[in-house]
Amino acid sequence: GSLPKPSYNAKAEGRVVVEIRVSSAGKVQSATYRSKGSTTQNTVLVRAAVEAARQARFNVDNSSPVQQGTITYIFKMQ
Repeated sequence: GSLPKPSYNAKAEGRVVVEIRVSSAGKVQSATYRSKGSTTQNTVLVRAAVEAARQARFNVDNSSPVQQGTITYIFKMQ
C-alpha cells in the first residue's frame, strides 16, 4: 500500500483525522473529516487531508469486503 503526503499551502498547523472505508482490493471508497481527535477545522488542511486519504492504497484483503479506520495527518506550518 501507499499513504501519500497531503499537498497544502497554508500558514496553519494542526492534526486532522480522516475516517476511511477501504475495499477488499485496498482502494479507499470514502474519506471524511472527523472532528473527534482533530485539532483544527481549517478548510485548506481538512481538504488536503481528505484528498490525500482518498489517494491512499492498502494491501489486498479478501477476508473482509470492507474495512474501516482512520488516518491522522499532522500539519506543520510551512
